[in-house]
Amino acid sequence: MKDKLRLTWSASLVLSLSVALAGCGNHATPNPDAASSVSPSSTIPAAPTSIAPAPETARPHFTIRAQSLQLKDGTEVTLLEQDANPQQADSSVTVATATVSHGSFTLTGSVNQPMRGTVSWGSHASVGMIIENASYQVVDSGAGLAVKGGHYNDLAFGYRRLPAYIAAQKKLLQAEHKAFDHLDMMDEAAVAAARKSTDPDLAAVRAIQNDYQSRILDGDSPALLKLFVLSDNYDWKRYPTAQRATMLATYAKTLGANPLIQRMQYMDGINKQSESAHAALAVGKPYRDIVAVGADGKPVRLSDVLARNKLVLLDFWASWCGPCRGEFPHLAKTYQEFHKDGFEIYAVSLDDTRSDWLKALSEERANGANDGIPWINLVDPGFSAKSATAYGVLSLPTNYLIAGDGKIVGVNMRDWGVEKAVRKLLGAHAHAKR
Repeated sequence: MKDKLRLTWSASLVLSLSVALAGCGNHATPNPDAASSVSPSSTIPAAPTSIAPAPETARPHFTIRAQSLQLKDGTEVTLLEQDANPQQADSSVTVATATVSHGSFTLTGSVNQPMRGTVSWGSHASVGMIIENASYQVVDSGAGLAVKGGHYNDLAFGYRRLPAYIAAQKKLLQAEHKAFDHLDMMDEAAVAAARKSTDPDLAAVRAIQNDYQSRILDGDSPALLKLFVLSDNYDWKRYPTAQRATMLATYAKTLGANPLIQRMQYMDGINKQSESAHAALAVGKPYRDIVAVGADGKPVRLSDVLARNKLVLLDFWASWCGPCRGEFPHLAKTYQEFHKDGFEIYAVSLDDTRSDWLKALSEERANGANDGIPWINLVDPGFSAKSATAYGVLSLPTNYLIAGDGKIVGVNMRDWGVEKAVRKLLGAHAHAKR
């Protein structure tokens, strides 16, 4: 899957804002003083500086319809919003559910105010939107699914309908198919070349999105629209952390105690705490002991595992994180070669639902050789779990390589990084012993 190839996250708490609550007091309609829309006069039209009010006859409920999509019958589709409590940043609330029949589904419900949401189906597929009491259509643009409808939704995600964006997305997909289809993902040189070949196309897609969003953020659009756009923007060079904090404070003057503002400000504080934790857990620093629970319900302490081994990889992941599971073949290769020499993996899933974690373990064991993931597999639910907070985990996958003396010798290694580190530290000893 391409998300395993391209993404560097996967489910960070910052990214989890894609399903965050949003609102404007008790108002569910846009600013009544605003009146313009996206201009179609250029390839990348200027983003709107204002929006028109919703009709007074707007429906009191939302309806999200999809027809004739390439979705398997029986697939469950879920509309999610983030927990209203800012401190439950990793918890989502189900707003509506439906089941695909003949490639179609309908989600219905109501909201008291516009809010960020996500339509999710299958294991890793989803599309973000703004939920309002309006009619929506899930469509296939030829470059992925998108949700059309709703005043804020159409404006905040207007870049998805730009011809230039759709063309760039199609070009990127074609480039990825050409580069990655039938590629041996364990061939380091081949994977590096494939990624390099698609980087320009990926940059082009991001540039169109970022330019569209900047015209809203830097213009005189209503504060709520800017807030929605900022929560979807990841151009940290153009809008660094300090500037985002100032922007949120400005929006708060108009929107008051808005749940999305509160969540983003809370996350800013968590980010700072995480940075402090990472500084204390850099290479050469001592590890922190944690406890997680196995499938049998018994707790397993990291220090006990470390006492029996020369190197232990502490690996944080989750069933829904494609990049996490994309790392497993690399970890399995390293485990199979060096486990007998004193290498162990202490894997902690942050899945909220135990059944999701167990299902993922079963899938990986069925799909992989030698039990797929034969190392120590544990669970400690959520980013707010003691194990995750001890290591300042805000994104997945996150890992730490710990030596037998308790010193951290590697942090956040991807692809072949773990293998290279373990080979360097255990390889000479292993070969001598053999």
